[in-house]
Amino acid sequence: MGTVAEVFSWRQLLWDEEVGVWMQGYGENEYVNFSITCRLASNVPPAAVDVKAQMNLGTVGPHPGNVWGRTVWVKNMSVGPQPFISVKLHRFRQS
Repeated sequence: MGTVAEVFSWRQLLWDEEVGVWMQGYGENEYVNFSITCRLASNVPPAAVDVKAQMNLGTVGPHPGNVWGRTVWVKNMSVGPQPFISVKLHRFRQS
């Protein structure tokens, strides 16, 4: 049985902004996957903005202490006036 947890968040990403975070602490025999949820973070009517974000999983590699990590990249792809979004990064982990 696996667990899901929110592991990181960005309060406001500007249009076309891309950010990344290195997530570490996973064992060699663990399954780890990530997903994102995003919401409008500006004061325009929600119907005026097509809220979208793209997540890319980057390089996986060893980290000191016999653990593994990976970079997770998120890019704001929203369209509309003031397309600022907040994004939450979720992790699914199973041993």
